[in-house]
This record gives sequence, C-alpha cells and structure tokens, in this order.
Amino acid sequence: MAKLTKRADGRYQRKITLSDGTKKIVYGKSIAALKAAEDALRDADRQGLTVSDHTLVGEWAKQWLKVYKSGLRQGTYEMYRRVYNNNIMDLLGAMELRDVKPVHIKKVMLTVAKKSESWQDKVLLTMRQLFRTARQNHLIIDDPTEGIKITKHSTKKNEAKKALTQDQQNALFSTFEIGTQIYTFCALGSYAGLRREEIYGLQWGDIADDQLTVNRAITFLKDGSPDPNQSLKSKAAHRVIPIIDDLQTALDAAPKTGLYVLTAPDGSSYTRKEDNHLCYVLRCLPHRTTPHMLRHTYATSLYHAGVDIRTAQYLLGHESISVTADIYTHIGAADSIGTADALNDYFKKSKGSQKVVNPQK
Repeated sequence: MAKLTKRADGRYQRKITLSDGTKKIVYGKSIAALKAAEDALRDADRQGLTVSDHTLVGEWAKQWLKVYKSGLRQGTYEMYRRVYNNNIMDLLGAMELRDVKPVHIKKVMLTVAKKSESWQDKVLLTMRQLFRTARQNHLIIDDPTEGIKITKHSTKKNEAKKALTQDQQNALFSTFEIGTQIYTFCALGSYAGLRREEIYGLQWGDIADDQLTVNRAITFLKDGSPDPNQSLKSKAAHRVIPIIDDLQTALDAAPKTGLYVLTAPDGSSYTRKEDNHLCYVLRCLPHRTTPHMLRHTYATSLYHAGVDIRTAQYLLGHESISVTADIYTHIGAADSIGTADALNDYFKKSKGSQKVVNPQK
C-alpha cells in the first residue's frame, strides 16, 4: 500500500492504483475520512466508473445514468435523461468535472428561469445528483450546485399550493355529470387525496369494505404509452384510505368498463392522450384547476377536520412528515388572518367590560 502523507493544509493523502493501472491521489481531513474515500473510489472502480481527474461532465453523466438511475421506472429514467440532454449537455457536457463552478450551474439555471418552477426543480435536481455522486466518488472536491436556487414565480407557486374553497368545489362537481370519468377523477383527488398517477393506477379490485388501497401508479413513457413498471413513488405511498360518503356516491355512479377505475376508450389504462385531455379540461374551468389542487383540497379538509399530522402524513402518502408539516403550516398561516380578527373582537369586548384600577391608589 502506498505511503500515507499529511499535507501542509492538514489533510491526509495517499496514491492508489486502479484496476486499469491508472493512479489517483485521494484526500481526507482525517485518516478515517481518507479510508472512506479510498473505499468509495475502489467501489466505483469495481462498478466500471471512470475516475480520472480529467473526466468530462458528459462522460460522467452517461455512467451516472447507467449506474445510479438504471433501476428507476422507465418514465423517471427518461425524465433525467431528457433533462440532461435538453438543458445541461450543451453548456456543461464538454467541461471537465473539476472545472465546473457555481457560476456555470447558475448559467444553466438562467436558461430555464422562465420555465415553470417544477421544470426548474427537475433541472437543478438532476445537476445536484450528478455532481454529488461525482463528489462521493472523489472526482471533485466541492459540489458546485450548493447554494443554487430556482427562479420563483410566486403567482404560479401560490396557485399550485392553493386549495379549492367549498364554493369552488361545489361549482367543480356541478360542472361535470356524475358517473363521467372526470367527475370520478375529481372525487378521488378531492375526497381521497390521490396523486394523479395513483388515480390512473387505481383498479376496482383495490376498493372494498368502505376503503381503497393505493397499490400502483401509472406514469407514461416517452411515446405516451403507460409505463409497465407501475411502482409507487415511495413505500409511504402504499396506504389504505377510508371512503367518505361523497366519494362512495361518485364511485357507485362510475361505470365499470374495465380493470381500472379510469379507462381509455378501449377499456385499457390511461395513456398520455387521455391524461392531457383531462388536465386541459380542468385548466379551462372558470377557476383554473390542476390535479394537485384537488390533492391540496383534501389536505386542507384533513386540517380543518382536526386530523393529527401523523395520520395526515399516512393518508397523504408523504415519505417525510416535514412535507405534511409544511402543508399544515401553509394552511394555518392562511387561517391566521381570521384568527387575528377574532382576537381583536375578543379583546375589544374584554376591554369594554374591564374595571380600570389605578395601582397607585
């Protein structure tokens, strides 16, 4: 084993030889950190990852997709590949990993600044994972994506987080005829909090004994066909949800024309075509509606019904309770305006009935 040396800056270093005969210097702030770095580098070498100091971003991206993303659903894998090819490759692909600085990441983000916050999140997430795994494999020392943020579009963000009021919800269900697929879709979103892809994956066999079980999710491949890998977003997404009366009424009226609750014209599961049409119809309503607004409406109903945050986390299928807490905090902040008015009224009444006492008497 090569000799371990301590540098002037206090870090430890050692030169190791990889399987192809190339040598690489590994650094660590402590001997334990140095050993961890060596182990990570050797693991990467065994997986066939290129670990040259001159590795290009484009070379690393190909291996990153192959090694780190190959086990994902096809639709998710295609999302990462498309984001890299369309938004990152031209600006960073020919650069060496070690030469990429935060300013280069910022330039990429500026090219998508006018796009939706959701798409910006995907671009930044892709770059973060790309460079963090490069750092884990000791191809770079610093992560250039740290501190980089997306460009906020406050109107769209607030709209995405907005729940339907009771009047808007009543108007929504009066717009569509009960028994139609879009009515059933809205009911599953508003009364059960299902994600769009979970609604598409719901089968009649998942509904029994006044409850429904979320077992699968349908996303779409590049050609618009349903992804055969119907795995859920996370383990937490698998859950059992009680069916309230309004949802039961909607399900009873829905025709059972196939295996799935929502079906394409031929009785099979939804494709991108049906998804696009459904979302377009919702957007055209007087109160522009999105599938996520329906889910947020359900979360708001849980809050106002006094459902505790742990139960809400389960029913919403959140992997982290912090996500649920953020939603509950958002709803609570909106309600605080009314609370302030109520407190003002209370204190005004209290002052009117209080007897003033002079403490000096």
